[in-house]
Amino acid sequence: MRKTGYLRNVSFYVLAGLIFSMMVYNVFYNLGKFPISSWDEARHGVNAYEMLKNRNFIVNTYLSHPDYWNLKPPLSYWAIMVGYKLVGLNALGLRLMSGVCAIFMAIVIVLFMKKRFGRMAAIISLLALSTSTQYLLNHCARTGDADSLFVFFFTLSIISLLSARRQTRWLYAAGLACSLAFLTKSWHAGNILLIMAVYFLLTRQWGAFHWRAWWRAALSFAVPVLAWVLARYHYDGWRFLKQMIAYDLLLRSSRPIEGHIGDETYYGIILVHFFFWWLALLIGIMVISYIQDVRLLTFDQANHRLKADVVGILVWICVPLLMFTLAKTKIRWYILPVYPPLCMLIGICASQLWRKGTWRARGLLLAGLLFVASFYEMNIQKYIHHPKPNWELALLQQTAQMPVHGYELFMYHPLHRKDHWPQNAVLTAKLANDLKPRHGGLKTFLHTNRSLLLVKKAWFSKQLEHKYHLSVLASNRWGYILEKQA
Repeated sequence: MRKTGYLRNVSFYVLAGLIFSMMVYNVFYNLGKFPISSWDEARHGVNAYEMLKNRNFIVNTYLSHPDYWNLKPPLSYWAIMVGYKLVGLNALGLRLMSGVCAIFMAIVIVLFMKKRFGRMAAIISLLALSTSTQYLLNHCARTGDADSLFVFFFTLSIISLLSARRQTRWLYAAGLACSLAFLTKSWHAGNILLIMAVYFLLTRQWGAFHWRAWWRAALSFAVPVLAWVLARYHYDGWRFLKQMIAYDLLLRSSRPIEGHIGDETYYGIILVHFFFWWLALLIGIMVISYIQDVRLLTFDQANHRLKADVVGILVWICVPLLMFTLAKTKIRWYILPVYPPLCMLIGICASQLWRKGTWRARGLLLAGLLFVASFYEMNIQKYIHHPKPNWELALLQQTAQMPVHGYELFMYHPLHRKDHWPQNAVLTAKLANDLKPRHGGLKTFLHTNRSLLLVKKAWFSKQLEHKYHLSVLASNRWGYILEKQA
């Protein structure tokens, strides 16, 4: 018996180590080689860069002005600053902490699942998470957006909630993690509070805690949030906070803004697009269990607390899907917090079928797991090995080793239209050599010292170069960077 237990432990750690290594590879391979995206990665990156340069860690700015479009508290910007400090002012620094948070979240889930539902449930949950394409590739683990940090705190809060009945101190951890989630992505953290309320309502655990525990949990949430509110109020009064409520909460909820439209099927379609085969496997497990009269999600009297954990996981899936479906503004990455509980549910159901099912059921389950994981892993490998170049950004990056640090950067348009700076070009210019994108075009460029002109290839001509006494500083297939001749 001891030998069997030892072999099972060794097998678990070897298999978990292999899958974990695969996830680390999926998250970090070529992480700094992908071009920066304008929405919303570049915006966060510029906010963090300028906060770091200005030594103001409360007010986020864009092009040196307070940013009243990106209405998020500062925690995600602080995370990007840490990345900049650790590995440099580059795309890897921008994304580093997103990847680290994804790895930490995987560790938290594995530890929780192993303790509650066993080794197999932990392994399968990790396998599903490490091959979740939207979570890894789309606006989360491999990007400099706020979502990876937010999903980590979201997950930490709910897992702490599920652990609170066993140890009251986890209730305080749930409140603190919820607070940090709010300081990362603002009103999205309201889903956590709603999950908590529904969970306690369904499990009837309100009375399990003394009133002092509730007060301490409330304080663990409120104190960090209020500290930030007071700090922000010190700089610009109620302007930022009022805009958070009016635009980021009420307007986004009541009407579709910025073209983000969709009906009640929107998030279902997103899940099917990114997670179809894992959902199909989950349905297949349920069908096989019904045919073989295997009761899933049932536990003996000794493990009655696991029922409450399953209820919490199901509520964790349903509440964000319902709330974001009701909200009028639809954006695909809003539902990223449902991937951890979906992976955990797959792990629980698969492990129960393995324990209670026949050998034929086990064979089908194993084949299904291998097929689904291999299918998504091949897609991930294809993506991370072939970064699509952005030649405009590559041109700006050529200035990194040139003596043009801090120069003003203008954009040329032959029709003298108002120049438009894409957010990813703004961030790339800043990270490359602290270049300062400015409006004003050719005319302002000619009257500005220490300045450069960005020209698209279709708009460049030798006549332009000779007429204004310009020389080519850098070029590629996208265009040119010009400077005035001495």
